[in-house]
Amino acid sequence: MHTRADITLTPDRRLSLRELVADLGGNTLRGGADIELNGTPQINAQLQAGALNLASLTAGSGEGGDAATTGWSRAPIDASGLSAFNGAIALNADNIDLGALKLGKTRSLLSNDRSRMVFELREVRGYGGLFTGEFVMNNRNGLSVGGKLRAGGVQIRELLSDLAGLTRFTGQGDAEVSFLGVGQNLDAIMRSLSGKGAVNLGRGSIEGIDLDDLLGSFDVKGGTTVFDALTGTYVIDKGVVNNTDLKMLLPNFEATGAGVVNLGARTLDYTVTPKALRVNKERGLAVPVRISGPWSDPKISADVKAVIDLNFREEVGRAEQKAKQKLEQKLEEELGLTRQEGQSVEDAVKDKLEDKLKKELFRIFD
Repeated sequence: MHTRADITLTPDRRLSLRELVADLGGNTLRGGADIELNGTPQINAQLQAGALNLASLTAGSGEGGDAATTGWSRAPIDASGLSAFNGAIALNADNIDLGALKLGKTRSLLSNDRSRMVFELREVRGYGGLFTGEFVMNNRNGLSVGGKLRAGGVQIRELLSDLAGLTRFTGQGDAEVSFLGVGQNLDAIMRSLSGKGAVNLGRGSIEGIDLDDLLGSFDVKGGTTVFDALTGTYVIDKGVVNNTDLKMLLPNFEATGAGVVNLGARTLDYTVTPKALRVNKERGLAVPVRISGPWSDPKISADVKAVIDLNFREEVGRAEQKAKQKLEQKLEEELGLTRQEGQSVEDAVKDKLEDKLKKELFRIFD
């Protein structure tokens, strides 16, 4: 660390730094700071940075290998530095490299009070959109992280690719999330997360399946689904995201979705049900598609049983009734039954057997 500044130290141990230029591991910060040195340092600073590289602080997310497939890091997170100072630091940067995430212009306020640090995101540009909200790290009684974040006009493919190695989804839109997690490593935090959120995307696509073609063939064989809009809300409990109200609008049909995404295990079990609107005697044709397995390489398959149940319940019922009637007619002919009005075949067979037994018994006494 190399620092130069105009320094003033008062008798009551107040340090004033002006025209500050600090080199922190290749990152240059400029600005000014006032520091009280009585007990835990109390810092108030305003800093400017050009390109800020913090990738080393977030390294190790995958414990070696491809982070998208090897899971979250179990390396201990050292948050002891949160107790080193109290105060507030305003930071403006042209761009920030966090390793996994690449951010553009950033205006933020960092406030720390007795090992509880709040990052207020006043303006964070990235992935074609704007992020605002706050992120909290609290190490007073074990480490916890939480926050409320909002994203506007964000390109979802680039964001999901950097966050989790997911590249199947494209689209631009808005999202929000509130969350809380606890643990001493990233894996434990992801498995403990709770919270809620919502997503609202404009035109986009899902790679790996063509829902339009699926409605005609019931065959999942790759392709791309293009949608006009996608909306949904979700809740998070113990690291599992649960959604029940996904809705997609597509050029020729609509689709709904429901299922879970396990953030800790990096797996999903989700069913998307596209429905063509002007077929099947105007009742529509729905073809549920299940997407399951590791999110880096999920299995996609059509649920044929559900297709029949959803679309042809009435036809199946009528066919079963017709088959039953034919069977009853055959039984009447073979057994020589004569049914009374309103009498079932079962009762008619029972009566015939009883009559026959009675006749056999009476013969004993002849």
